[in-house]
Amino acid sequence: MKQEIILAFSGGKDSRFLLETISRFTGRALHAVFFQTPFVAPGTVESVYKFLKGNKINHTIIPVDLLSNPLIAKNERDRCYHCKNMMFQILFQTFDGSPEEVRFMEGTNFTEAVSENRPGLRAVEELGIESPLRRAGLTDDDIRTLSKAGQMVGEVDGIGCLATRIPYGIPITGKILGIIDKSEIPLRQRGLHDVRVRYLGKTAKIEVAGDSLEKLIEQPFRDWYINQLTRLGFSNIFVDIRGYQKGILDEERTGREGI
Repeated sequence: MKQEIILAFSGGKDSRFLLETISRFTGRALHAVFFQTPFVAPGTVESVYKFLKGNKINHTIIPVDLLSNPLIAKNERDRCYHCKNMMFQILFQTFDGSPEEVRFMEGTNFTEAVSENRPGLRAVEELGIESPLRRAGLTDDDIRTLSKAGQMVGEVDGIGCLATRIPYGIPITGKILGIIDKSEIPLRQRGLHDVRVRYLGKTAKIEVAGDSLEKLIEQPFRDWYINQLTRLGFSNIFVDIRGYQKGILDEERTGREGI
C-alpha cells in the first residue's frame, strides 16, 4: 500500500507551498484537510474550497466547534495549544491508520518556530505531526523566493485566525468574531492589504500594510467606515501608523472591556 500524506491545510502561503511541493515533486498520495472553525472567516472557507476543488486536490473539510472547548474560549496564552490539540485529535480519529499507511503534516516554517509565540507547536510535537518546512530550516523569505521561482499557482483569501485579533484574557464568543469579520471586510473590498482590526472591547485598533495607510484615511470612505464600526459597537477607533504587525498582541497588555 502506498503511504498517504495527510496535510493540515490552512490556506496560508506556507501550507500552499507545502501542498504544491508534495503534489508536484514527490509523487506521494496527498489528502488535504481544512478545519472549518468559528475562527475562520466565511470568505476564507469559500476561497479554500474553490482552491482545493479547482486544483483537483483530494480533500476533506472538517467542521470543528472550537468554542465548545472552555480552555479555548477563555482565551488564555495557551489557547493555540488547545486549538491545535483539539483539531489534530479529530484528524487522527478521521484518518485512522498505521505509520506505514499515513503520515500527518502541517505547514509551520522555521521563522515562525523561532521568532513567534507559537504554543500550538507544542501540540504538534507532542502528537508527532511532521513540520517539513520547519525541519528544513525554510524561512518566510525562503518560501516566498521558492514559490516565485517554482511558479507556484493559486491564491487563497487567507486572512489568518480571527482569534488573533483578540487580546489574551478577553473570552472569545461567536458575536465578537462576527464583529471582527464585518469590520475587516470593507477594507479588503477596497483593496487594502494585511488588514487586521484588533478587538479591544469598545476600541478598535486598525492595522493595514504600509502602502494601504493612505487609502484607509481617504474621504469619503473614512467617514463611511467610521460609521460602520460605530454601528458594530465601537466607540473608539484608532489606526496604527506602524502598519500590520504579526503577533503584536503577544506584546501588548490585555484589555477587558466588553461589547
